[in-house]
Amino acid sequence: MTTAQGIHHITAIGSDPQRLVDFYTQTLGLRLVKKTVNQDDVSAYHLFFGDQTGGPGMDLTFFTFPRVATGNRGAGQVTTTSLAVPAASLSFWQARFETLGVTQEPLVDQFGWERLVFYDPDNQQLELVGVDDLPADTSQVWTTSQIGVEQAIRHFHSARMLVNDKSLIEPILIQSFGYEQMAEEGDLNLYVQPGVQRSAYLELQVDPDAGPGRNASGTVHHIAFTAEDDSAQNELREQVRRLGLQPTEVIDRYYFKSVYFRTPAGVLFEIATSGPGFTADEDAATLGERLALPPFLEPHREQIEAGLTPVTVKQ
Repeated sequence: MTTAQGIHHITAIGSDPQRLVDFYTQTLGLRLVKKTVNQDDVSAYHLFFGDQTGGPGMDLTFFTFPRVATGNRGAGQVTTTSLAVPAASLSFWQARFETLGVTQEPLVDQFGWERLVFYDPDNQQLELVGVDDLPADTSQVWTTSQIGVEQAIRHFHSARMLVNDKSLIEPILIQSFGYEQMAEEGDLNLYVQPGVQRSAYLELQVDPDAGPGRNASGTVHHIAFTAEDDSAQNELREQVRRLGLQPTEVIDRYYFKSVYFRTPAGVLFEIATSGPGFTADEDAATLGERLALPPFLEPHREQIEAGLTPVTVKQ
């Protein structure tokens, strides 16, 4: 059986692109690793935030629509995006959020990890998860003048999905992707991808009475899982198809290849290859500084740029 290699990226919907850039780069200290457009709607930015190169496992992305309605979190969605930080840094983040006026909740302990839930300017729900045994190699960690390696976000810890019935999604996780159930607390179920070093966890919150979410600003659009290469992606696609689901054909997104399918629980899944990555058209040192367009959109650059409000990263 071919297995997925943890979370590849999580894509959410936002409104004001400059406000999102300011929040995720200045407040959270992530790097804007790719500034491009939604390939299916070039009037919208597609912004990618991550570590040094935004590799699989630390790639939080946003479609931005300035006049989009406000969504609501509910069944059939990723409702919380979890980011791993050094456990000792949670007090730093509490104080930072207090100073900067970021809405946050009291610390909670779930599955043995302390968590700090907070909200971005579009009311997107995220959390910082304190982890003691992070990898010693910090070469890919992105730091800023205010956020050092002792506090910086390392990678996704997990993602929490709200479902009415876990039988509508658990077979995909276990039989198609190779996750294993690790623990259960109340209505929460924890799954792990054995052998994966980062972004290895997933959580299901099961509530039979939860109403459906509405996908718009402040909600997650889809979650992507990593396929090591083209061959692994094709096999994962076939494993999904054998469950009676209907994944798309492979779509070349230039920075990676994608396969999409809607789970019976409502959550939109993607299987994305690990490469070629964001250095396919930019040097690592200058990632995110200019509007990057895949080759098939490059002839339309002038028209595309005319329809976008410029955004910049504050130094």
